[in-house]
Parts: sequence; C-alpha cells; structure tokens
Amino acid sequence: MSHPILADLKHCTGCAACVDSCGKRALSMYVASDGHIYVSCNEDKCVLCHQCERVCPVVNGMEYSSNKKLWSEPFSVYCNDEKVYDMSTSGGAFAAMALQFIKEGGYVCGAVFDGVGVKHIVSNQKNDVLRMQGSKYMQSSLDGVYKEIYALLKQGKKVLFCGMGCQGAALFSFFKRNKNRSLLYLVDMICGGVPSALLAKTFIENEPKYKQIVGYRRKGEYVLSCLNLNNEVEYLNYRTLPIVGFGSGLTNRYSCGDCQFCGIERLSDITIGDLWGPNGTAGKHLSVAIVHNPRGKNLLDAACNLSKESIDWSFIRYNYRCVIGKSINRFRMNRKLLAWNFEHLPYNILCGLYGCNVKNPIWIAYKAYCFIVRKIERFYISKQLSKILNKIS
Repeated sequence: MSHPILADLKHCTGCAACVDSCGKRALSMYVASDGHIYVSCNEDKCVLCHQCERVCPVVNGMEYSSNKKLWSEPFSVYCNDEKVYDMSTSGGAFAAMALQFIKEGGYVCGAVFDGVGVKHIVSNQKNDVLRMQGSKYMQSSLDGVYKEIYALLKQGKKVLFCGMGCQGAALFSFFKRNKNRSLLYLVDMICGGVPSALLAKTFIENEPKYKQIVGYRRKGEYVLSCLNLNNEVEYLNYRTLPIVGFGSGLTNRYSCGDCQFCGIERLSDITIGDLWGPNGTAGKHLSVAIVHNPRGKNLLDAACNLSKESIDWSFIRYNYRCVIGKSINRFRMNRKLLAWNFEHLPYNILCGLYGCNVKNPIWIAYKAYCFIVRKIERFYISKQLSKILNKIS
C-alpha cells in the first residue's frame, strides 16, 4: 500500500489530528468545492508509519460516546458574573470554567473569529478567553493546536480544551497514550452540525456593506452580528443565509449526518450546550452541563461564579442533538449539489434553496416539501428520544 488509510469524505470531520501527528508533513488540509476542509496526502513524503491512522477517531474506531447511562449527570448552570453572562450565548458555563482555570495557572484552548473564518487558539489570558465566548456556526481550524497543547503538557501545564464532540474525540485519541494526559481537560459541546464555509463567504461577497461576521447569537436570539465598512457592528435578523443556512442543516459536513460522537455518556469530562425547555429559570438563559466523570465534577465545582442545579434528562427532548446524530439531510439533493449550486446559482436562488426567501410565492411548493421532510424526521427523532429516555429512566 502506497498511502495510509484516511477517513473518506463522507466520514472525515476535519479535526486535523492526522495532520498534526505526521512528523514528515506528508498530510495537509485543503478546502474542497463544498466549502468543507479535508485532508490530502503527499505520497512522496509519506513513510507509512501509520501514526495518522492511530490518532484518527474515525479510522481507529474508538467508541467515544453512547446512550447507555453509567455515570453522567446533567445540571442547569449560569454564570453569576453579569458581564461574562451577558457576553455568553446562553448561561456562560464555558467562560466561568475557563476563567477559573486560567486563574489557577492553566491554559484554555477555544475557538475565536479569525478574519472570515474561525480557528482554535491556546491562551492563558482573560481577553482571549472572552473572545472564545459565543456561538460560531463555522468549522474551526485545529491545525497546529495539537502540537501546541503537546508542548504545554510536556512542561507540566494544565490545558482546558473546548470544542465539538468530534474535536473532543480527536483530542482524546491524540493524547490517549501521553504520559501527561491527566493534565488535559476536555469540554465538548452539543452540536447542531458543521455548516459549509460557503454560507458566510457567499453572504459577505453579496452584501457589500459588511466585511466580516463577528457573531451568530445574542443570548436566546439568533442574530447575525456583522462588522461594516466603518468597523461598526450591525445586528441583522436571523433570516440571513449564514444563520438560516445553518439551521436548515443542508450544508453540513456529511459526517454530521451520521455523527459518531454524540450521546449521554462521552469520554470528555463535561458536555455543555443550550438548555431549552421547562428546566429554565424565569428571566435567565441557561446552559446545560453534563458531567461525565469525577474530573468533570471537580471542574464544574471549582468555577466559583457558576450557579448550578441538578436536572433530569427530559431536556434532551428540546435539544435532541445531544443524543441523536443522524439526519436525512445528507441524502437530500440540496446537499449533494451543494458545490454546484454555490458555483452556478445566483444569490437570491441560494437564499431560497437554503432557507431564507419565504416571501416569494414561487417558493411555496418547495417550502411545503421541506416542511413535510422535517415533520417526518421529527417523528423519527421523537420515537428515538422516547426509547433513550425509557432506557435511562
């Protein structure tokens, strides 16, 4: 065999663990025509050491999550620091834990906006942690992050990583045999899927008033925050291509339609996300924090500015992506023709196909079709949720 076994395009998550594991720099990331990042191999540089196969959570077949309740316990949480809370998407769970972590001498790794994209950075500075707050509905690059974390662990520094479930699995797999693994804390998130970068790119290209997206949420509302040409932030309603395109799920990575990394039990220390449904406190937007092990419990308890209350598992009915990772969107023509559509179709047609244009009568039949498909999927999800809740109750 002249090349290693890499995750194929239908299963690759773009986590970049294989790239950072390669000592010969034979692997690199590239952006495909569908706007997602994948891995390519330079066979001339590859020495077939198979290290990339060992760290890839898809190729090595690791069981990162399941819906068999063993230890995990969910909490509703919110940050008592009003400034931090106001800057957060929901309850500020991540920020409260991260700020306490750097106070104790640790480093935090999280996603920040970087021009028109998003990337993970590692820092022990409060200002950088605050930049990590808020939802960013774009693929975050982890290229180079593993090496940076490796160097810090080697120095005996504690590191708190926060990312998607697939990214948490990649970190767990990459550092599984590292002798300093106990210094690495993993917080993953309830994820709605990774949308294509084509959404943001096409929006910026066709809305000349704006040069950069700097936010997708304002507390409980979906609001697109954009930097205009005068470097002022403008807030647009949710009916924009980047937000509604994300909500439709029609541009997500193929791997997101059959996610292997969601579930009640996970190998991460804590899973966080929005807390929707009747568990909320009046006037407060809350986060859910699912503690998976004693390390996670200690991490949550150490965050002195965090109020928490134990809740039951019924919240998954309102945030099903915590436990169900399958979606029929990966089979729909809009997804299969994603690259062709964005290359050839005009902006207004793309807005219609991916969810925004609801006023034009020409889209009524298409919207009715989407509604029926969504209802069928929701029926399946409801049945699955009932089975899961019956199993763990």
